[in-house]
Amino acid sequence: MDFLKLIQEGRVDDFKTKYSQKFGKDNVDKIVGSVPQKYLEWVGKNLDMVNFEENLSKLSNALSKFEKISTNLPITDLFKYKNLGQLLTDLSDYENRQRRIVKKVDGGNVVYDDGRFFVVNPLTHDSSCYYGKGTKWCTTTDSDNHFKQYNEDGKLFYILDRNAPSDDKFYKVALLQKFDGDKTYYDALDATVKSGWIFNTNKLNEILSSVDEYLNLEYPEQIKIYKDKVLAKKEKARLESIRIQQILNQRLADAQERRLDGEWTLDDDCPDVGLKAHALLNFLVNEGDVDEMTNQDRNEIARIQSEIDRLQTEYDNDEDVRGDLLDEISDLEDELTELENKIDVYYIIPTGSFYDTTEFEVIGVPDLEDRRYAVGDEGEMESSSYESVDQLLDDIGFEGFRASFVENYIDEDAVKDYAEEFYRHDVSDSPESYFDDSQRDLSDDQTEKISILQDKIEKFNNLISQYEDSMSGEDDDDELLERVDELNELIEEMETEIEDTNEDPEGDFPDDLIEDAIYDRVEDATNDIVGFMDEWGLEKNNFIDRREFIKAVYEEDGYGATLNGYDGTAEEYKVGDTWFYVMRID
Repeated sequence: MDFLKLIQEGRVDDFKTKYSQKFGKDNVDKIVGSVPQKYLEWVGKNLDMVNFEENLSKLSNALSKFEKISTNLPITDLFKYKNLGQLLTDLSDYENRQRRIVKKVDGGNVVYDDGRFFVVNPLTHDSSCYYGKGTKWCTTTDSDNHFKQYNEDGKLFYILDRNAPSDDKFYKVALLQKFDGDKTYYDALDATVKSGWIFNTNKLNEILSSVDEYLNLEYPEQIKIYKDKVLAKKEKARLESIRIQQILNQRLADAQERRLDGEWTLDDDCPDVGLKAHALLNFLVNEGDVDEMTNQDRNEIARIQSEIDRLQTEYDNDEDVRGDLLDEISDLEDELTELENKIDVYYIIPTGSFYDTTEFEVIGVPDLEDRRYAVGDEGEMESSSYESVDQLLDDIGFEGFRASFVENYIDEDAVKDYAEEFYRHDVSDSPESYFDDSQRDLSDDQTEKISILQDKIEKFNNLISQYEDSMSGEDDDDELLERVDELNELIEEMETEIEDTNEDPEGDFPDDLIEDAIYDRVEDATNDIVGFMDEWGLEKNNFIDRREFIKAVYEEDGYGATLNGYDGTAEEYKVGDTWFYVMRID
């Protein structure tokens, strides 16, 4: 026996008996269907008949929430709530509680805090990571340099809603406010926000007022500069110059570290990027752009520098003005300058990727500092060329190439498959367009009819034989002869009918006939692919073997013409056992 079911049924029956008069039968049924049965008695006491539908909906939602969070409420037993209002108040207080406590950390200035909204300006990458935790804001995951870029011409502010759940995309909102007043908002998913949230509310106006006050107090000079377009342009140029110099300084430091470690010494341990740098150095020397610094040059630089120091000391210690020493020092400095203008492989700096090749820049040579180079081995050049042509196809399509060239790479197997599928459907669905009706098979009815006629003819012939065998050659044979003639006439009529039926078949066309027709037409299409495609208006581009076409393009044009938009060249240099292609790409 299911006692739980009996108890539940008893509750429902008791509720209906007790409260039918108060709510009416229909409303009682609605209540029973809307709330947990264990709460029926409490509902009967506390549900007001005024605005019944609205109150029932409100109460049903409240009970649903109560079941989920009752252990977190000050009163955990529903029957101890005096009325619906008290329950709704406790539920509301719980939902509006402060969901998170924001900790103030070093490196962040608190701009606004009303107990719910907490606004902070993170001053360091670490504080940005702290306050942006749980979001997809790029500043919290990328390098410190990225964070600094956001703060060059404005400031970041994180607006945290203590009451919003962490799955709400507005529980943290980033505001990037430029010094010129421009504002951009990002939700926790790092998507820009322009509507919803607390836009067009007094609360946001209050927050922004605090932000403006903070900026005017902390960054008055920047605001003054960026509100003047001319000054702003100069400031941006200054900051960009500083940024570029910082990058250059870091590259110089990295290069010097590689030099001291002998990282790119040409031996078995030289990494691939070092081999590529040597290939580029050979290219630059061959082009006459630089002179390569040798170990002998380095020794000579050290000797000259030592001699200059000695002469300078002698000059400083001599009471007389020694013009001869100054001339000698000047000559040595000229020699030193000429030697120092030479470069070694460590002046070549890897800066990233160009497709699958490695991109380099050259530092320390003013004439080369705006140039970009790419170096790759055979495999990298091939994969890069494939990607380049593939992207070009996405942009301009096959229409951007010579039609005659494109047609060479029609996938004949694909066209043949199309032709076979096309003709199989067309011949099977419309055989009368391909065959004469005389090529049909007999229908089942016709076959049966002929069979019956043939049986009759056979029987009539047997009768004729019997009649002829019984003839005696006397006058009484006349009747038999007449009967034989009648049978022969009937046989002739039936044979004519059989012949007419065979000449006008009404059945389907034979399968082997259909297969032969399909085969012949597919063969014709295969023998004249372009003609078939033109005849049926097929778009050739849909049947191009894309992979083979792409390979043909870069094999015909060469790696340089395919990849190098600067001058279309790619020079080969061998370093160690590997051939590398070197391109100036800018």
